[in-house]
Amino acid sequence: MVSPPKMLHSVEVHNTAAAAVSITVTFNDEIKDKKEITETAEIAAGGSHLFDVKTLDMGSYQAVAPVKSISHSHENNACALEPAVDGVVKVMKDVVAPQLSNLSDF
Repeated sequence: MVSPPKMLHSVEVHNTAAAAVSITVTFNDEIKDKKEITETAEIAAGGSHLFDVKTLDMGSYQAVAPVKSISHSHENNACALEPAVDGVVKVMKDVVAPQLSNLSDF
């Protein structure tokens, strides 16, 4: 039996730090252009940002570039993680920066 795909479409990050953090989400386009798509946002203290789904126009249908990694930098700290999900997850909410190690709980 074939197992369901494991893919994350988008990420919502909340910054609970006292200073702004820079978050980069990398999406993996293995279907259309065979390249990584990155989006970076500077999230103010107490703020949040939705790294929305990246759709790929395949002509007769739409595909999704799944999230490959989430990385952040805050002051002198940096972290990069590859989220692991079961099945297809439309949005991973409540990802907290700079404690991105919380991703291992999903």
